Amino acid sequence: MWEKEKFFKLYLKKKLFFARTILIYFFLTNSSFADLKLELIKKLEKVDTLSFSFEQHVSGKVETGNCKIQYPKLIRCDYNDAYEKRLISNGKTLAIIQRRYKKIFYYNFKLTPLNFILDKKYLLEFIKKKDYKNINKSLIEYEIQIDNKKKIKILFDKNSLNLRGWKTVDIYGNQVEFLVSHLKLNLPLDKKIFKIPLESNL
Repeated sequence: MWEKEKFFKLYLKKKLFFARTILIYFFLTNSSFADLKLELIKKLEKVDTLSFSFEQHVSGKVETGNCKIQYPKLIRCDYNDAYEKRLISNGKTLAIIQRRYKKIFYYNFKLTPLNFILDKKYLLEFIKKKDYKNINKSLIEYEIQIDNKKKIKILFDKNSLNLRGWKTVDIYGNQVEFLVSHLKLNLPLDKKIFKIPLESNL
């Protein structure tokens, strides 16, 4: 009888130790993620402009170039392609310009994923209210559900907390992965670079 009681007490001690370990791990993990979230918010609050190189993957095709962003909702990207493509948003209209062929295609900016990605105020409120979707050794991923079909995944570097890119669907229904590199923050930018030209002036 004494042996059974001794075994039962040992069993209980092991179970309690295991439960305490799980609770401590859960508390520390939640605490560290809360701190990470707070640091991400602080970092984003301080960012006004971004200048970077990019690699864009669309349906198996890879495009490269460089971009400049000024919050809120201004972007200009120059692509290294045969069309001499340039993408510009003035916050209301998104223009895709083929400078080689002197063509401009206009889109309603509000209907594009960039309307959410380039709205710093919206991003800050979203991150404050929502938890990350995925996290690993290098990336923090937040997912914005636009409607039943459309999602935007925004990627941040886990260590620097800088923007690393996004995954979304473009205006043609293609899966797009946009990856940021060589990022520089808060360089002075002239707002004139976000002005959409007339086709006749190309």
